[in-house]
Amino acid sequence: MTTSTDKLPTILIVGAGLGGLNLYQSIRKNLGRKFNVKIFERETSPEDRWQGYNIFINKKGVTSLFYCTPPEVQARFPEAMPDPISKEQHTIAMIDHFGKQLFHIPQPKFKSIYEIESIKTDFAGIITYRNRLRDVLLEGVDIQWGKKCIGYEESEDGVWVLFEDGTKEFGDLLIGADGINSPIRKQKVPNLEIFNLGVTSIDVDIAVPKHLADKFAALYSNALMQKSLGRNGDSTFSLMRLIPIDQSDEPLDDDNPESVIKHAILRIKQLRPPCELTDLLIELFSLVPYSDPGKKNLFRTYNPPRRRPLRDIDPLSVPPWKDDRIVLLGDAAHAMNPILGLGANNALQDAELLTKELLKCENDDLIECIRRYNKQMRARASKDVQSSRTTVLRQKTPVGDFGLVFRYCILRVINAIINIVFFVQTHI
Repeated sequence: MTTSTDKLPTILIVGAGLGGLNLYQSIRKNLGRKFNVKIFERETSPEDRWQGYNIFINKKGVTSLFYCTPPEVQARFPEAMPDPISKEQHTIAMIDHFGKQLFHIPQPKFKSIYEIESIKTDFAGIITYRNRLRDVLLEGVDIQWGKKCIGYEESEDGVWVLFEDGTKEFGDLLIGADGINSPIRKQKVPNLEIFNLGVTSIDVDIAVPKHLADKFAALYSNALMQKSLGRNGDSTFSLMRLIPIDQSDEPLDDDNPESVIKHAILRIKQLRPPCELTDLLIELFSLVPYSDPGKKNLFRTYNPPRRRPLRDIDPLSVPPWKDDRIVLLGDAAHAMNPILGLGANNALQDAELLTKELLKCENDDLIECIRRYNKQMRARASKDVQSSRTTVLRQKTPVGDFGLVFRYCILRVINAIINIVFFVQTHI
């Protein structure tokens, strides 16, 4: 006898970011005979809010994406993760404040996203357009838009999620995938607080002219993730793709975005010594549009310059929270600063882990599945939060000549070790 889907337990997902969407796709693909699923988003439409800059999806993130998504979604991955061109190396390189190389992780060759899972080394991944990946993960998803969550109420047999418009929805399991300011986390784990690292980043979107892209490629040995370290606690980080796009004249607007860019250029001049790299950074920032040029294509949308503090949430900063029908996922549980590019990858892995635990679920052990998920998620994510936090705090501290030499020597030693590991993984 076939069980009616109306009698299946229902999973409610609040938040349609990468983690929430990946989980929704995974439940439909892997748990369709065990659970119904509904997803809610505070935005009023897919275009309602800025979705973030380029991100690096590493091998673990790629594996989670393929595990969680059905073939029709996987077929669209190249829209967000275009095939590499010959000059691109989807890896990271680091240079000092004069442009001398300190660090360059080897890059395994692959022709498309579909080859990354089979690569032996862990040093594999692809620069991804975050907003386009979100569009791809929206494939076939029935989102209830304009539903701002304000909290939840538990009952003996389930949980009610409450919305600002006065409505509520009942389910057997509530997944809080609603970001760093999650109201679900604030209610469930009120003592799990956001940590401010005392560092401010200035984030910009730039259509880079070919002559500047070529200069950057030369400085960073064609690495698409590019980091430079200053000696005054300053650093720059960029993620590029070398796919040509149409050029257009950028109109100027004497508004706040201009003050952001002028501030960034001033700080570069104050903190960096006169050299080719400094001139290149200034020239690059001078290209940032101050207002929407009104012309958009597949790989470009206008995102205004903004200042934002670097913050994170360490899930192990508090004792284990109660294992119940309210589950946290992604930034709601473990927001990370972007310095190591681990936030989105952890959200994708959360979706895979939770799916695999729920696959083991029978009627009487749902809470045990949640317990195992919480334990593994907290340990993995906390490690990456701490690694990202330590990196930022270490790099923000000004250093003298001796400290500078010591820092660069350590980085070169680490680089040598990574190259040895890469060689062993790819040749043995």
